[in-house]
Amino acid sequence: MISVLTLTYQRHHILEEAIHSFLLQFKEDSEMVIINDSPNSHYTFDHPQVRIFNIKERFPNISKKLEFGFQQCKYDFIYRLDDDDLLAPDALKISEQFILENPGYEIYRPKKHYFFLHNKFEKIGGNVNNGNVYTKQYVNRITFPDSSFGEDFDITYRTNARIYESDDKPTMIYRWGMSTYHVSGMGNIDTQPYRDW
Repeated sequence: MISVLTLTYQRHHILEEAIHSFLLQFKEDSEMVIINDSPNSHYTFDHPQVRIFNIKERFPNISKKLEFGFQQCKYDFIYRLDDDDLLAPDALKISEQFILENPGYEIYRPKKHYFFLHNKFEKIGGNVNNGNVYTKQYVNRITFPDSSFGEDFDITYRTNARIYESDDKPTMIYRWGMSTYHVSGMGNIDTQPYRDW
């Protein structure tokens, strides 16, 4: 029922943790779709629910990378998870529950997430993407902006979407301060100073 879409770029150890959080969901009708556009990295993972697309050239921006990723997802509902974030326990079951109980929306989003700073819990926080779930029909109807900044805001709030916001438990662990720079699709930025693997 749910695809988890994750963009990545040369953050191997963090990506492994995101995959692990997905596998801990124990949900059969789900998949994780990983979009890697680092020409210097080729990822493989032998699990039927994890599909990795290794693209040989960088996308021009994060929005185009997102658009490509959404197109690869096979389920009608698509959960956005960055490679440095984690799915909370039962995240997909909680998401499925509020989708089934509230049909007819294009975006389903918790109002909050668990905020971790340097891998330590800080607070219950909120952001544009708290574990947003987009319908396939919705992402097929919108035009993606040509941008690497504010793309989550644009695809969530600037498209007249029908949004359902949930007060239930957060479904995502938002991590900050992971000693890596987030360059999933920001053009030709030198990432050497930020690598820690």
